[in-house]
Amino acid sequence: MSSPKRSKRGYKYTGPKTYEATDGLDDFLRVLEKYFFATAKVKCKHDSLNNRTDLIIDLYHNFGITECLRHFNNGDWGGNNVTEESHSDISSSLNKALQVLNQKSAYPTDIMELSMHFKDTSIIISRLYRHSIPEHASNILTLVGKHFVYFTKGLTEMPYEVFVPIFEDTSLQGHRSKINVETNYNNYWGLYFDKGNQEHEALIYSLQQKKFYEESIFLFE
Repeated sequence: MSSPKRSKRGYKYTGPKTYEATDGLDDFLRVLEKYFFATAKVKCKHDSLNNRTDLIIDLYHNFGITECLRHFNNGDWGGNNVTEESHSDISSSLNKALQVLNQKSAYPTDIMELSMHFKDTSIIISRLYRHSIPEHASNILTLVGKHFVYFTKGLTEMPYEVFVPIFEDTSLQGHRSKINVETNYNNYWGLYFDKGNQEHEALIYSLQQKKFYEESIFLFE
């Protein structure tokens, strides 16, 4: 299995050291902070060759993920126990904010990575294709609620990082590597658990099977 980003706790971004500002970015971040009840930070990665800007967004929450899930269950912030209209609020709000940003920006802008840092864990969502993160944000957060009991090992262990998604590298089996990017935030996630004494456990969680697999996870830029 492999994932498109990062390694583990203590990761430091190693990309370009200079970033080009995007018009409308401050207003965009204010929308995110208001909607996600978080402090937002962003890195703008401008691609002059393709004339576009990618955003790496970190949302810092002053509460744990279980409090976030209570919003889901109460039906006042997305989730799996609300109407379909409310269910789409997170995705529609992100899409609208991104559309406004693109109207103001001189370059086409998209979210490359969105990380939600709670007090007890982080959810790191990587882009699969253009606008895939705003499009699937509601569903991803709903899946967090539905699978929370399973990926916390029956509420006994909290992963300190959850990578959404990870992919199977078939090249390790003698085939050309092929990743299906159309479907799938809801197949496999990568989870890191802190085992103490600087030891970490990396597991693959199958959302379809609701079980863990003990296979290697390679994380790369």
